[in-house]
Amino acid sequence: MHLPGVVLNRRIHARALAITLSVGAPAAAQIGATTQADPTPVTPAATSAPRLTQFVQADYPADALAQGLEGSVLLELTVDPTGHVSQVTVVQPLGHGFDEAATAAARTFVFEPARRDGVVVASILRYRYRFSAAAARAAQQPQVHALLRVTVRGRGDQPLAGAAVSLTLPDGTTRQATSDERGAFRVELDSVGSVRIALSADGHEPMEVTETVADREDLGLTYRLSPVRAAAPPTTPTPGEPSATEPEDEATVRARRPPREVTRQSLEFREILRMPGTGGDALRAVQNFPGVARAINGLLIVRGSTPQDTQIFADGTSIPLIYHFGGLSSVISTELLDRIDFYPGNYSARYGRAQGGIVDVGLRSPRRQGYRFVANINLIDASLFVEGAITRNLSFAVSFRRSYVDAILGAVLGGIDAVSFTSLPVYWDYQGLLEYRPSPRDRVRLALLGSDDSLSLLLNRPSETAPRFSGSFSTGIGFHAGQVLWDHTFSPTISSRAMFSASRNSINIGGGEVFGLDLNFWNLTGRYELTAQVNRRVRANLGVDIVGGPAEIRFNGVRMPSEGQMPNLQNLARVSTQSSDSLYRPGAYAELEITPTPRLRLIPSLRADYTRDANRSWAVQPRLSFRWEFTRDWFLKGGLGVFNQPPQPQQSSGAVNSFNPATTVGNPFLATQRSVHYGLGMEHNFSQYLSLSVEGFYKDLDQQIISQPSIQGLPYFNSGIGRIYGGEILFRHRPSARFFGWLAYTISRSERRDSPESAYRIFQFDQTHILTLIGSYRLGRGWEVGLRFRFVTGNPTTPIIGAVYNGDTGTYTQIPGAPFSARNAPFHQLDLRVDKTWTFRRGSLNLFLEVLNVYNNANPEGVQYNYNYTQSNTVTGIPFFPNLGVRFEY
Repeated sequence: MHLPGVVLNRRIHARALAITLSVGAPAAAQIGATTQADPTPVTPAATSAPRLTQFVQADYPADALAQGLEGSVLLELTVDPTGHVSQVTVVQPLGHGFDEAATAAARTFVFEPARRDGVVVASILRYRYRFSAAAARAAQQPQVHALLRVTVRGRGDQPLAGAAVSLTLPDGTTRQATSDERGAFRVELDSVGSVRIALSADGHEPMEVTETVADREDLGLTYRLSPVRAAAPPTTPTPGEPSATEPEDEATVRARRPPREVTRQSLEFREILRMPGTGGDALRAVQNFPGVARAINGLLIVRGSTPQDTQIFADGTSIPLIYHFGGLSSVISTELLDRIDFYPGNYSARYGRAQGGIVDVGLRSPRRQGYRFVANINLIDASLFVEGAITRNLSFAVSFRRSYVDAILGAVLGGIDAVSFTSLPVYWDYQGLLEYRPSPRDRVRLALLGSDDSLSLLLNRPSETAPRFSGSFSTGIGFHAGQVLWDHTFSPTISSRAMFSASRNSINIGGGEVFGLDLNFWNLTGRYELTAQVNRRVRANLGVDIVGGPAEIRFNGVRMPSEGQMPNLQNLARVSTQSSDSLYRPGAYAELEITPTPRLRLIPSLRADYTRDANRSWAVQPRLSFRWEFTRDWFLKGGLGVFNQPPQPQQSSGAVNSFNPATTVGNPFLATQRSVHYGLGMEHNFSQYLSLSVEGFYKDLDQQIISQPSIQGLPYFNSGIGRIYGGEILFRHRPSARFFGWLAYTISRSERRDSPESAYRIFQFDQTHILTLIGSYRLGRGWEVGLRFRFVTGNPTTPIIGAVYNGDTGTYTQIPGAPFSARNAPFHQLDLRVDKTWTFRRGSLNLFLEVLNVYNNANPEGVQYNYNYTQSNTVTGIPFFPNLGVRFEY
């Protein structure tokens, strides 16, 4: 799981979701285990439950430790009359080798057997084994003492004040404590090792657990006590309250995993599901973090770079888009996500061919016992998700979504004479997983992914400013991908991941008589990474990835002008071509994770990429990042590195322009674009809930590809230069029993110049100020209300300062002013979300109302002119828009 990188942790029917916006070294945590009673007694006739007398620590899976993965595995143990474990069944799997490690350790446990009427009997119990990456690392370091911080919670996740706590320390002494009004207490330990903790509170079942505390460890634990259940027939739960059959909560250690990048923030699943303005869509939640500009037409703009500069992956497979039309929803179901790794800069060397940001979406393992069904229906789209186990080692998951946009617009726009739709805007996507675990060391997964967005309309009357632009207009973008992934553990210190995928991506745009683009290409990708723990202070990551495949380009239109100029469909030079080509882009990288002291983490790396279509060139990219805890709960982080990005296929195409055989469509002699990233920041944790992150960044861009009038028949050159600089602040309140929220602010400036001799100008995607305020509060009885407010500097625009009449065509040609020398008015919007949840015996129902643009602000998105450019009006964005939806889970 990997700021930006994000980690989203969710707990819904025993599964974890993680999004990573990344950087940082982990806080100390621990690896341990705890036993909890199942809501329905597994051995109801036993008068005394089995008691653990011999605990065995599990081996932490090497690959999981390398990635910093952590969590818990719920096991069902069959204990025979001798007290030995005869059978272990995984009830709630975690994957990544944790299930196998926990199972192997649990088989060696020894219990004092259960008794019935004084006679020892076989029994079945549930045992939760918890893993923490930070603890596994901390346990290797020499220490002198430890701090134990515990929070006790009860029904509804409320703090339990006055809970009695008894601790048996490693030296045999005991201590007594009582939780305060926040349900918390802390104990300083002079010795380390196994600590037995007994908890009790009125109206709740007692709990007794054993924790292993490492030297100099600051260990934070949260225990949740189950309410006492009366020996009576089950009753219907009160609406909005948890039912007695909900999956039990476990003792939880919250700790950051050791990332391989510079910045990282975490989101819990409640924040994703209840965040106003996102519709419960995990990928849309990424837009609310620092460094992410307000999306334009659903495009992701990261730290002032173009959308094309940010690469999007699904477990390492490149996909052409992350959002459907206008950013209404993402192309992968939230129910299927394991993690979202979002990096705005200074990312790991395992990522290449990008100079902006990275979004890598990880798909989770399907559940390995039973089945699960989730349906989501709202006014925009509907989706269905199903997962389950076919056999003990074979499981599946499928998801499908389709929009209603075509039905809504069909009713609204049916009476407009100027436009008639031949195919209304519609989007859909699908995902399917089949996962097989042939051994405890191996996991093999087949994934199928696909998405499609399409629109087709007929202009019955031509445009005033472009009379030739009439007839049909269509657009479509989609992909279909198949992927095979294999995780293998050679030993506790060496592991690997191999991935191969084949995807077909297509972009099709038609614009009347003057424009047509069909871009279809196969993307064949192979990746392999080997991770080895060299010693307790050094880990090595070595990898190769190869991208290539055939591409077909059909283009008929006009040469796009220099950046910042307004295209004129009447006078621009025509371009036409139909060609086939193939891409071949292999790369390799080496990366070290060095921990010279427990408080300092260094990550030097080196990556090399070969690009056949960029003049057969190599790009060598050194990178370095660090994270240092210079005093308790204060962290200094930073990084710098070189990042190269190859040209787009149409930019490097050497195909001849059919309209002018003396020119080519692209420039086959282009070099890769280059960006040098610098970042430095600081983080501080004020408490369990409050944290602050401040970071500054600078990006130096050169060899940028610029469109210019053809020189010697070549339309593109690497003459562009740019710079992007700014700062980001995130002040956050992590989810407590009632509230979560944050304030995110970015100030930045993105500038370009077309050659070393020209002056810097504002870039098209510059947004100086970006402010986001989010807050959500639980009112009780299943009700929750949240607000999101956004303020963003207006987008840059190029003003029209006049027009010239063309007697031959009978049209006016605009005279543009200085490129992007004007701006739209600022964008500001308030969004509201209200949720009501009912929890039943075997499922839950959530009803939500989300209102976008509550006070109906007319946010400007552009300017529209009349035929001679003497009059204009503002094009506004989405008005007041309510969206009602329901989510059912069984």
